Amino acid sequence: MTLLENARIRLGWVKAHIGTKGNEIADTLAKEATTDGISASLPFPKSLLKKQLLQISLSRWQAEWDNGETGRSVYSIIPKICNKQLHWSRECIQFATGHGPFPSYLKRFGLHSTDY
Repeated sequence: MTLLENARIRLGWVKAHIGTKGNEIADTLAKEATTDGISASLPFPKSLLKKQLLQISLSRWQAEWDNGETGRSVYSIIPKICNKQLHWSRECIQFATGHGPFPSYLKRFGLHSTDY
């Protein structure tokens, strides 16, 4: 069991000072904490927490990819998710995803039964 398995983190963008309930208070408290607050330290290095959060995120993403209903044609080509950029050409991406001219091209030459 990792340190962050039970942690719930919700990220969202809030427009600053536009009447969002509690936003001004949170801003004031954050400013006070930087000047008057008590110094706190994490029991673990920040790098460890970041690594564990990344591992949890990737495992959840993989589980969603494994059990999802969309993208199954791409799943057969790329079954394992990765947060590294793939350097595929535009044509390869279109072919793998079935978007672009390839399905109709294959249908036109009798190599595929439909143009989907």
